[in-house]
Amino acid sequence: MIQSIEKQPAQDAGEASRLSRRRNKGFEETHQVLIETAVKLVSAKGMEALSLSEVAREAGVNRTTVYYHFADRDALIDAIREWSKSQLATALAPSDTSENRARGVIRYVLENPEVVALWTEEFLAPGRISDRYVTFGRLAEDLGVHFAAEPRASEMEGEVFATFMLTWSMVGPRIYRNSVRPELSIDETVERLTRTHMAMLRQCGLADLG
Repeated sequence: MIQSIEKQPAQDAGEASRLSRRRNKGFEETHQVLIETAVKLVSAKGMEALSLSEVAREAGVNRTTVYYHFADRDALIDAIREWSKSQLATALAPSDTSENRARGVIRYVLENPEVVALWTEEFLAPGRISDRYVTFGRLAEDLGVHFAAEPRASEMEGEVFATFMLTWSMVGPRIYRNSVRPELSIDETVERLTRTHMAMLRQCGLADLG
């Protein structure tokens, strides 16, 4: 009897820990669903159509749940911005080939123009971009090291080329899709842009870099 009483606190603590993990997992999953629902709404209807009520309706939850995760519309927009940045970072991760990374970024930009506009706002804001987006700083440094050892690109600067790449990635696909060849499907647009993008990288000796 004494043994069972002595074990009870430990058992209660273990159960509480499991319940806490389950609650945290549930919170994180709901949080992600709400962000992804908001992204779909923004991509389909534009940023002006975004509201917490609309997100609740589309996600199939009550408004109280949405307000539990986001204090207001601005907080939700901030979450979308952070989520979209993580998507870009994933697309640029060195775990995939340069071609697949390029294809992924181009497709994302074409399919989510309103979300990408949030990136553009942040990239154009005053202050050093490398302080807000460390991936850019690392990219510029890596490019600088590569160009210094690459005869074909000895006159190129890492930061400048990284800026060109960023501008091309954010704006180029949309200009081509909307104003140059609007009759093309997204799939064909992605493939055409990816082929040219890779050819440009090969000219600089960058296509095979991880």
